[in-house]
This record gives sequence, structure tokens and C-alpha cells, in this order.
Amino acid sequence: MDDITSKWDRLLLNQIESQTVTLTPTVTGNGKVSVAKFFTKRRINMEAVLRTLKSMWKTEKSFDIQDLGSNMVLVLFDEEYDLDHILMRGPWSFDKYLLGLYKLEKNEAVKHARFDRASFWVQMHDLPIQHMNRENVEAIGNSVGLVEQVDTSLMGDCRGRYLRVRINIDMG
Repeated sequence: MDDITSKWDRLLLNQIESQTVTLTPTVTGNGKVSVAKFFTKRRINMEAVLRTLKSMWKTEKSFDIQDLGSNMVLVLFDEEYDLDHILMRGPWSFDKYLLGLYKLEKNEAVKHARFDRASFWVQMHDLPIQHMNRENVEAIGNSVGLVEQVDTSLMGDCRGRYLRVRINIDMG
């Protein structure tokens, strides 16, 4: 092992190998790209995916998908608003399988997409009326994951048949 390490230390790049290459971005990108992962081992029909997502998401502008293999697709949006709106309205499923979405930042490689967390709307039922408040909803929600949003009435309270809270959960 030491022999390999010493050889590695002596390795030098020649002038051609050490040249810097400037990459030109494509038209796509700039906050309008998402990586989607289907949590199933079953092969997914990409034509059906595109038809179903267009029907479910009802975006203002168009979007397209590119198959990345391993049940992952690149989702290319014409409008960043549509992508952000879809991320906030999740979680999504396709054919009863969870669909994880990751928004790629500018200059971020697909391999950096992480699917170890997911956000879900959770309903809390049968709390005593005097305990139906934001503080208690957040405390209960934080015991499960990270509270992102509490659904409150127009009056700002948490009264009703049940309480809704959006929680980001560790999937690992």
C-alpha cells in the first residue's frame, strides 16, 4: 500500500492534462430542474409518467422529463414558479409509489440529489379542544420530524375536526 501511495505522490499532470476547460451552460437550468426518484424496484413507463404528472400537476407552463435510469428522471420546467409550487404541494406518488423530488441548484450535478427526507401532511385527531393550538401542534410534529407548516384557520387558530401539520421526515 505504501508503494502505491508513494507513486501517487510523484504523479504529475502534463501541460495538456492540466488545462482548464470552461463549460458552457445549456438553455435548461437556473433553478428550473428537478430530479425525481420513484421508490420502487419495478420498471417505470416514462410515457405514462409524463402523461400522469401533466394531469396531476397542472402547471402554468410546460415541462418535460428525461429518463436517467434506475427509476429516476430529470424534470425540466419552463417556469421556476411551477417547480416551487409542485415542491410545496407534495408529497406526490405515481402508481401508489412515493415520488421523491429534489430541486437542483444552478451548477449542481445530478449525483448530488438527495432523497433521504420527505415532507408529508399529517392529521392530528382527538386532541382536547383547550390543547388545539400552534404550540402543541408544533411540539407533537417536532417529535416526529421537522415541522415546516401548520395549517391554521383564517382566524389564526388550530380549531376544527383535526389539525394538519406538514412535517419533514428522515427517510433513512
